Parts: sequence; C-alpha cells; structure tokens
Amino acid sequence: MYAIPDTRLPLPQVLDQYPSGTPHRRNHVNDFLLVPWEVERFNQVLTRLGRTRPSLQTDQLATAARSLNDLADDDSPSPCIQQRMQHARLLEQMLADPDWEPAAEATSEISQVMDYLREGRQLIPDTVAGVGQLDQAIVIDTAWPKLVVEVTNFLDYQRLRRLEAERQGRRYEEIPFNRRYWLELREVEARLHEHQRRVREGSYAPEPLSYFRVH
Repeated sequence: MYAIPDTRLPLPQVLDQYPSGTPHRRNHVNDFLLVPWEVERFNQVLTRLGRTRPSLQTDQLATAARSLNDLADDDSPSPCIQQRMQHARLLEQMLADPDWEPAAEATSEISQVMDYLREGRQLIPDTVAGVGQLDQAIVIDTAWPKLVVEVTNFLDYQRLRRLEAERQGRRYEEIPFNRRYWLELREVEARLHEHQRRVREGSYAPEPLSYFRVH
C-alpha cells in the first residue's frame, strides 16, 4: 500500500520564483506551444486552490520543463511528478470509497483538483514526453497543504479497516466500516498503545487489554 513519504521531492524552483526584469520569450514545453489565455486560465485554477505567489509565466513553465528534461534519462516523468501523481491516485481512491466521507474542510479542494485532472482542457497534454503531467503536478502541489491531513487520515482508515477485516476473518470490503468506526477504533488503539507504554516503563505487569474491535 502506498504511504505518504516523509520527504516531498521538490518541483523545479523556478516555479516559485518571482519574475523580475525583462521577461524571457520561452513559450514551448518541448514542442508544445503554451497558449497565453490557457496559461491565464491555469493560473485562475491555482489561485482558487490557494496559490499566493504571482501568476506563473510561460517562461517559468518552459524553464521548469527543460530542467526536468535535463535530469531525465528517458521520456519517463521525473520522480517529483510521479510522486504527485501517486497522490492523485490516493485522492481517486478516497472519492471511490463509498464508506469514507471526506472532511468538510477538504471537500472543495479535492473536487477542484480532480475536476482539473479529469478534464480534457489541461494546460499541457499528457502526450508531451516526460513533462506532460507537469501542470497536474503543480495543481496537486498547490492544494496539498490543505489535503495532506485528510489523505493521511484516509490511509490510516484503510490500515485499521484491513486489520479489523483480518481479525474478523473477512474481506476488506465486507465489513461495515466508515469514518465514525475509524475514529472509534483509532481512539481504542491509542489507549492500547498508551497502556503498553506505561507497562514497559512501569515496575508492574497488569493484564494486557484485549484486542480492540468494531461491532
């Protein structure tokens, strides 16, 4: 199962640099021409997701793509793009799980990110070798500070549901399990871990708690 790594692989730094001086004239990502009004529309998406830096310019995007291409050995997406697309797959899993209800504070960002990833009018076509998902990675990266807690919770929900299914000898999808059950089970697990810590640090050995369960 995919887990969120402790280290986020950075996107090219030029994407966060304030444009200064005379703008460059790069406007191609590989052989694909960036259209100004599509770039402006893309910036509007980023603003709605919380980007506070100045709007991205075509030169920044072209330079970022070139830097990623220079680091690549083939036409595969760079590791930083692959990492963010793994995050996108987690968002898809979250929305596809009928028993998981995302927290209200994350719902809007999840919807906006997935709307962009699923639409046909993305800034850079996926067919552009190596960097065709750069725009998607930027969208995910922009929204990530508002999504990371919810995604982490969903991964923990999957973990505890899998443990409970194994305890019952049933399949993952067969057991009744939702966000409320997950919160209850997480609390029981936390109390169990605290009890075990006290036993390890104390000078007595009381009877261990029975394994937690959801009825």
